[in-house]
Amino acid sequence: MKNKRVIIIGGGISGLAAGIYAKINGYDAVILEKNHVLGGACIGWERKGCYIDGCIHWMTGINPKSKYYDLWTEVGAISPQTEYFFQDDFYTLDFGGDNKFTVWADTDKLERELIAFAPEDEKQIKSFCKLIKRFRRIEGPVQKPVDMMNLSELLKIAFTMLGDYYYVSKTSKISCEDYAKKFKNEYIRKWIAEHMSANYNLMSMLYMLGQVSRKNGGIPLGASRTVIDNMQAKYLSLGGEIRYNAEVANVNVDNGVATGVTLKNGEVLNCDYTVSATPIEHTLKVLLGGKYSLKSIDDRLKDEKTYPIYTYTTAVFKCNEDLSSAPLSHKVYPSAPIILEKAHSAVTFRNYAYDKTLKVTEGCTVVQATISGEDEMYYWWKSIKENGGYKAEKQKIADTLLKIFLSRYPSLEGKVEIIDVITPMTYERYLNTRHGSFQGFVHTAKGKSLMQKGVIKNLRNFILAGQGIFRSGGMPPAAITGRFAIQRICKKDKKKFMYKPL
Repeated sequence: MKNKRVIIIGGGISGLAAGIYAKINGYDAVILEKNHVLGGACIGWERKGCYIDGCIHWMTGINPKSKYYDLWTEVGAISPQTEYFFQDDFYTLDFGGDNKFTVWADTDKLERELIAFAPEDEKQIKSFCKLIKRFRRIEGPVQKPVDMMNLSELLKIAFTMLGDYYYVSKTSKISCEDYAKKFKNEYIRKWIAEHMSANYNLMSMLYMLGQVSRKNGGIPLGASRTVIDNMQAKYLSLGGEIRYNAEVANVNVDNGVATGVTLKNGEVLNCDYTVSATPIEHTLKVLLGGKYSLKSIDDRLKDEKTYPIYTYTTAVFKCNEDLSSAPLSHKVYPSAPIILEKAHSAVTFRNYAYDKTLKVTEGCTVVQATISGEDEMYYWWKSIKENGGYKAEKQKIADTLLKIFLSRYPSLEGKVEIIDVITPMTYERYLNTRHGSFQGFVHTAKGKSLMQKGVIKNLRNFILAGQGIFRSGGMPPAAITGRFAIQRICKKDKKKFMYKPL
């Protein structure tokens, strides 16, 4: 009997995970990738002999005790032999002069650091660090979608997460900005309030710090390419097919059933099931021609204030010196704001000297200087590009960030070269993402949690996957939704879902 065929649109983490589980479960699978390499948002590239990593600042789920660990090993992203870098200094905040402190991965060390810096906030600091420790154990469901669980499985999760749910629910409704007001020290307040995007909720910050502190958030040596190369090797070893430079123009639908896709070159590919692992807005508005809608997604697309997106403007430097002794991540507040679409008070310099496996001239270090933004940053860059000033503005901003960098590292004067500038337009072009975002919607205090099932009413044999349908996105949600997509297909075909080859 001929195997059923699954077409997977997009070769990022989600698409590769879907392809791997499809092959394990006896389906013929083909991944269609619009670019010449796989990876999606989990990508790196080379400039002037240097590797620039565009994704992994930390990877959650690498602790063998984590629920995500089995997922990552199933799809081949990591193995017991994988080597990691575990950050001791998560990042250093530099407000100028002596007003500087480090956010350590070790929560006890962080507590001592903060109390020494702001003794007036000792009681609140201890409470904050206690919350970080509480979030070390919190992880969401991985094995199967909640709506596919039986009563005993639901009860098990309920009992396991009973105490956790209280903390998750409470801190999800508090913004970092509001929580910061509990502290007396102006710099502690500024750190917490500006940790990520505006209105970022406290739960997300606590989860991030909690996972890093338990060594469940680290960086595989080789960064994004290691993860994608490993997953690609696993998929190909199972007999999966990949087509590069195969951009999909639209999904073909006949009487409410997805029957395949048409490529930009006009080629028609038929299949039994279609999985879209591309950004959700692109899928709905372009691939499906705006003929189908999802209220949970539409509500978010219409409300940019409650559901903003993450985006970056980044200048990349090649430093002709080994910066191993410098902070991993150095957030600098210069004396004057940095002007893009608005005044930005800080820039973060991320130092890649920790990974000697990355391709870079011996004795050199790649540093990324990043300013984070939201939808407005995208609109600003888009306007500049449409008016013909894109290249000049990128150079201007890179020069500004280099000047700030050298103000903190004056010994590097004459030893630093600008080798790339990345904007939201870069991500939009490469990924077809909403407003050049690289992740899902920002998890704000007023926003509702998102866990879309991946199915669209009145459209059969079509499944959504990708980080955009699951909470605030990230690497684990991308892999989880790829797994869930194939579980739904198996359920429809009344097949027992397999997570490893027989």
